[in-house]
Amino acid sequence: MGLSRDGLSLLSFLVLAWCLAPPARCQGPCYEKFLRQHHDNLRTNAGRDYCGRRGMTRPCKDINTFIHASRAQIQSVCRDGGTPYQGMRRSNRPLAVTTCELRRTQGTRCIYRSHAASRYIVIGCVHGLWPVQYNEKA
Repeated sequence: MGLSRDGLSLLSFLVLAWCLAPPARCQGPCYEKFLRQHHDNLRTNAGRDYCGRRGMTRPCKDINTFIHASRAQIQSVCRDGGTPYQGMRRSNRPLAVTTCELRRTQGTRCIYRSHAASRYIVIGCVHGLWPVQYNEKA
């Protein structure tokens, strides 16, 4: 007793689709962490305290950049939208970003200065698909 021809075809199709498609299972927690720390499309309207309202409060980070582009635009840097750069990938075109720099702390509050600009981004990717690291120094 085995699979019918139709059942075997369906099973083969499902296995092939599962292996070839880049589903959420391939993204993993590193990609989700990257999005939490560096993705904000379209820029959140948080007024003067943009960085503090983005959840950068515990612990205070010295510097952090938010990319104001779609997930697809950022992911494309891992493929044809970017070029190799010092073991990472550099975007082929500038993207809108906001960089937050820690100025001081006031009790438990982190006081940041934010700077909006358009610049090339450098990211680390896994499996050539998923951004998992942002290079602040590039």
